[in-house]
Amino acid sequence: MRHIISLALIAGVFALLARHEIFSWPYCYDEADYISATRMGWEANYTDRPSLPIGQFVRTGLSHGTDPSTRATLSREARAESDVTFYRHWHGPLYFYWLLSLRPQHLDERTMRALSYVFPVATTLLIYTGCVALFPVIASAPILSSALYLWSYPTVFSNEIAPHQLYVFFVIASLMLVMRSRQTGEARYWYLAVVSAAAAFCTLEIACTLVFVLLLETFHDRRRLGQSALLFCATVLALWPAAWLRLSILKAYLFMAYLALIRKSPWGEVSFLETWRLRFTQSPIEWLMLAAAAVLFFIACDNATRLVLKPLALYGFLTLLVLLRVNTETPRYMLPFLPAFLLSAGVVLASTMRAWKPRWRLAATVGICALLLANTYAQIHAHPILPSQRLPEVLTTVRAASLDGKRLLVPRNDLPMIHSYFPSISLSGYVDQQEKSQQLKCSTFDAMLDPGYPVNLQRLSPTSDHSFSQP
Repeated sequence: MRHIISLALIAGVFALLARHEIFSWPYCYDEADYISATRMGWEANYTDRPSLPIGQFVRTGLSHGTDPSTRATLSREARAESDVTFYRHWHGPLYFYWLLSLRPQHLDERTMRALSYVFPVATTLLIYTGCVALFPVIASAPILSSALYLWSYPTVFSNEIAPHQLYVFFVIASLMLVMRSRQTGEARYWYLAVVSAAAAFCTLEIACTLVFVLLLETFHDRRRLGQSALLFCATVLALWPAAWLRLSILKAYLFMAYLALIRKSPWGEVSFLETWRLRFTQSPIEWLMLAAAAVLFFIACDNATRLVLKPLALYGFLTLLVLLRVNTETPRYMLPFLPAFLLSAGVVLASTMRAWKPRWRLAATVGICALLLANTYAQIHAHPILPSQRLPEVLTTVRAASLDGKRLLVPRNDLPMIHSYFPSISLSGYVDQQEKSQQLKCSTFDAMLDPGYPVNLQRLSPTSDHSFSQP
C-alpha cells in the first residue's frame, strides 16, 4: 500500500505539472513527417516499402548532400518516391506502430500529444518497481529516482509526436534488467535485457550505445555472446525486417553521420555554449543532484551498489558523447541520456542517506523532491505554451484556396506541415528570396505562400491574380 500511494502521488504531481504543457497547434516540422509516415500504413512501415534503395540513397547523398545549394534534392527525391524511411527521418518503425494503432480513432493533435505521456509514466513504473527489487534496503531509492525522472523539466515538457519517450522506456527496461542480471546471475534477466535493447534499436538509431554496453557485459560470461547476438538479430528481424533485409539501419547511421559531420546546424541555429547554458538554467536542480551523486558515487557508495549501477552510468556517458554535436534549445534531445543519470543519482543519494535516522532521511527526500518540483513549476511558468497563430491560419488559407492537384511553392519550413494535411497538393520549398526566384523561373506554380505573418497566399495562374490572406 505504501508503494501504491507513493506511485499515485508521483504520477498525480506529474499530471498537474504536464496539464498545461500539451501543444495544441497543428503538426509541423518533424511531427508532420511522422504523421505522413503513419498515413502510409502498417505494411509500408513494417517492410520499408516504398523507399530509396541503399545504392540510390548513397549516390544522392554524395552528389547533393555536401552542397547547400543542391541539398534539397535529396528531400525532393525522397518525397517524390514517397519514401517511408525518409518520413520517419530514418528512425526505426516501432514508435510508428504506436501511432498506427491510434490512427483509427481520428484523435486531434492535443489528444495525440497528451497520449505521449503514457511512455514516461510507464517508465516511472519500471524505475520504481525496479528500484524496489534491486535495492530493497535503500528505502528512498524508488521515490527519489522516480521523482527525479518524472518531474524533471525535459520529461514534463516533451510531449511532441516523436519516438524519444518510447526509446527511454526500452533503454531503462534493458539497463535495469542488466543490473538485475548482474545482481542475481540469472540468465532470464539478461536475455530479456537483450530483447529490450533490440526494441530500443528499432525505435531510435542511437541505441548503438546501449548495444555497446550490453556487448561489454558479455565479457563477464562470453558463453552468452553467440546466443545474445542471435536473439538480438532475431528480435530486430521480427520487429523491423527491413533493418537487415533492405539495410535500412545502414541508412539511419549514414544519415546520422551526415548530420554530425557535414551539416553545420541541423538542429537549429544554437551554439554549443548556448545549448548547455539552456540545459543548466532550465534544470539546475537535476544537474545539482547529478553533481552531488557523481561525487558520492566514489566516496560514499558501497561496492555492491557501485557495481550494479555501472551499466547505467556507462550508457549515460556514452550517449552524452554521441549527442554532443546536437546543439538545440529543445529539451527533448536530453531524453536519451538524462534519465539514466537521474536514475543513478536517485539511487546514490538514497544509498548515502540509508544510515540516517528515519526522520532525517524522510526530510531529505521530501526536500529534494520539493526543490525539483519548485524548479519545474517555475520553468513551466517562465516558458508558457502560447497558442500559435500562424500555423492554423496557413492551413485555413491553403484549404480555402482549393489547391488539390495543383502546384504550390511554400517556405521550406512549412512544407512538411502542408504536405501532411494536404497530400494531394504538389509542393516545392524555398529557403530565401533567391531560391524562390530561381524556382519561379524554372517551374510553373499555381500559387505561392509567403513566409511570415499575416499569412498571404498568391495565385500565380495566368487566369487569376486573386490572393488569399488572413487578416
